[in-house]
Amino acid sequence: MDMKVYFLAIITFITVGFYACEKQKSDPNIEQKLIGKWDLKLSSGGFAGQTKPVEDGKSSVLVFKSKDTYQRIENGKLVKEGKYVLSKAKSIYSGQLETAISFNEVDTISKEQRKYILGLRSDSLLISDNYYDGYSMLYLRVK
Repeated sequence: MDMKVYFLAIITFITVGFYACEKQKSDPNIEQKLIGKWDLKLSSGGFAGQTKPVEDGKSSVLVFKSKDTYQRIENGKLVKEGKYVLSKAKSIYSGQLETAISFNEVDTISKEQRKYILGLRSDSLLISDNYYDGYSMLYLRVK
């Protein structure tokens, strides 16, 4: 009887583990709306909670080319490109599951994939660190 209980417990943990690791897809409309060029206008946050506009003469652009590829261009030069993943994450701001984006970056402390909370309107994009004293970056769509 004890062996059956252990076996059932192991099967239960494995099953729960598979479901817990399953990727949660976000609304497909968000993926379509995200495609395009986004120009960074300001960043806000940090320990002091400062809001800083982008300096005159400098630019930082995020380009989402397809459903899963992106480029980061700073001052006209490509500085990073790769794949991104949309998922759901519990937001520190609302306490609810919200759309999150990952850029294949690993958090140096937790060693987990870094997820940013994503706020998307037709012409504005807000990407926020999902931890206290983090930063939020406001981008406007390039038309």
